[in-house]
Amino acid sequence: MNSSVHRTKTVVWGVTMSLMLGAIAGPAFGAERLVAPSTATDSDQNALNSVIPGIGVGTPAPLPFNFSDLGAMTVAKSSISLKDPAGQNIALKKIDGDGSGEDFYEGLTKNGKKVEVQVLSETQTAPLADPETLGSPDDPIDEVPVSGESDGYEVEATSKVVSAADFKPVLAIASTATTVTIAAPAGTAVKDVISYDSSGIVVAMPASKSENSNGSITLPRAEAAAMFGVETEQGDETTQLTIPIATPAAAKKNQWTEFYYTTFIPEKYVDVPAACKVTSNSWNVTKHNGNNRSWKNLKNGAAYESYKTVAGIKVDWSRGKVYNVAQVSISKGYDKSGNLKKKKQASARGIKTEQMQRSSSYVYWRMRHQVSNPLCPGAGAIRYTGAVKMYRSGTMKVSFNRVQVPNHEMYARTNLRGNWTNIHRLKRKSFACLAIPCGNNAYGRTVKLKIN
Repeated sequence: MNSSVHRTKTVVWGVTMSLMLGAIAGPAFGAERLVAPSTATDSDQNALNSVIPGIGVGTPAPLPFNFSDLGAMTVAKSSISLKDPAGQNIALKKIDGDGSGEDFYEGLTKNGKKVEVQVLSETQTAPLADPETLGSPDDPIDEVPVSGESDGYEVEATSKVVSAADFKPVLAIASTATTVTIAAPAGTAVKDVISYDSSGIVVAMPASKSENSNGSITLPRAEAAAMFGVETEQGDETTQLTIPIATPAAAKKNQWTEFYYTTFIPEKYVDVPAACKVTSNSWNVTKHNGNNRSWKNLKNGAAYESYKTVAGIKVDWSRGKVYNVAQVSISKGYDKSGNLKKKKQASARGIKTEQMQRSSSYVYWRMRHQVSNPLCPGAGAIRYTGAVKMYRSGTMKVSFNRVQVPNHEMYARTNLRGNWTNIHRLKRKSFACLAIPCGNNAYGRTVKLKIN
């Protein structure tokens, strides 16, 4: 289950649903190595046997499930029901939310322990388009006059305000200090729970869990930094989503969320192919400018570093405003001695943000990106399609389909300050892949941003 899966366009990419417990950012989920589940030691078992009666004469009691506080949970469009291990209802009161993104509930168990419940909902969305359908290498290049080092804008976006009627629940998480119950809506089965390390690699199955009769899962709440993935199935589709245990007070500390998708060429210069010299009629241009950098420094507060293109979204949660960011850098051609011979500017109009929806705790948008090098007609465009679902609590769900040239990177942060969270980095293939099919890269991930 590798969340960064390279697929050709003939393969359908399935999404996977995952849960993170704690406040750290959730990385991409993978399955590169698997360690056997942890088990109780003899001393652990003996200690438990001293306080738990045996099943029979000479038969030690089995290792129990952490004296669970919670039992089965059911989540539906407009209701949620939570029971204790004895099957008795736990009364829940909604303390925040209107069904349009994130909703929070509280209650008490029969023995007086506080229960917090978070329900995440999303709007219905269509599959992503194949980026190769955005255009062909022979399409005219959209250029603008050279003015400075780039073309671009940051503008307030037009968005549709959506209400609870447009949403459906995705997952619910109930927690006490020691126990967690996870539930998906009817028709979606919670298959399993997997533990991940800080890099997103599977390290173990939980030591103990209980599968409730209605399909929800109850398990011990691990340490604050522990991470669990919840695999769910709906028909033939496997889905994943990372959800933090959050509170409305913590969510409202986040006033801004910003997300950037940049493309760049790590080399300082790239050689110009012979075909490009023909189509551009620039025989003395032997090199084009790259960006001369590696991946973005996540401690650098600047929104972006040297780039070919930038597509970004900034959400002002407190004022209900969303801003689009688009930038395309200038293209420069040099001779073999390094002298600048030619420069042209592609338009930022090739970066499009569409179908934007928002509520007080949720923003959704889609992207279409098609930007070509005006110094090399016929070479093909940097192309990708994508969709992002963003929640005020810091949860962000991304899905992208990309032609794998040049380098691609995604990162985000909250409150316009602090370190960035890396979401994904994709190393480029040959530049020939801009013009001929080399297999697209489909990628999906859900991440929890730290509230800075």
